[in-house]
Amino acid sequence: MAHSMELVLRDIQQSNSHTEEKINEINSSISNMDKKMEVFTKWLDDAEHRIGNMEDAVQALETTIQQLQENIVKLQDKTKDLENHSRRCNLRLVGLPEGEEGKDPISFLKDWLPSFFNLPDLADKLEIERAHRAFAPKPRNSERPRMLIFKILHYRDKELIFLGSLIYKNKSIHIFPDVNADLFQKYKSFNGVKHLCKDLAIPFTLLYPARLRIDFQGQQLFFTS
Repeated sequence: MAHSMELVLRDIQQSNSHTEEKINEINSSISNMDKKMEVFTKWLDDAEHRIGNMEDAVQALETTIQQLQENIVKLQDKTKDLENHSRRCNLRLVGLPEGEEGKDPISFLKDWLPSFFNLPDLADKLEIERAHRAFAPKPRNSERPRMLIFKILHYRDKELIFLGSLIYKNKSIHIFPDVNADLFQKYKSFNGVKHLCKDLAIPFTLLYPARLRIDFQGQQLFFTS
């Protein structure tokens, strides 16, 4: 009986010793995990800090990009405005047969425009600074003639020239303002109203950049579309 008790006690001691070893191993693992968690937590804090800095930087960049985009739009508008102002006295004559102007397009236009538009006040007074065909290869007889671009020295004289479709020597010609494509489309949108005003003998003026003024019954009416 005593021998059996000794065996049981010995087994219990061995079991306790083994349990203590396992507990020590577990404590050691927990300690290692705690250290790893501490390192991970620190890394996570650093990551959150860096991400926060990056978010702030991205927000600042987005604000800067938006401001730059707004500035680009403003600069583009100013550039277009300057470009159109530099062309304010320019006109484009489309459809005039090639060579009709001879070797001196300025002299041709100074004589032809007052006569064609019945503007006797401009006869011998119209001043044209320059005139030339579009810079393109000379077309063949069957091809469309190049446009003739010319600059009238005085803006008021330019306003007397009717813009639109006309007939010259049984051929259709067109006179357009020399502006960039965007403003040209705005001008073009008024063509129907301008023809109507002309048919009804209602005075009108197309103001820069694209504003139609109509003089009607003692009133000046302005339209932007």
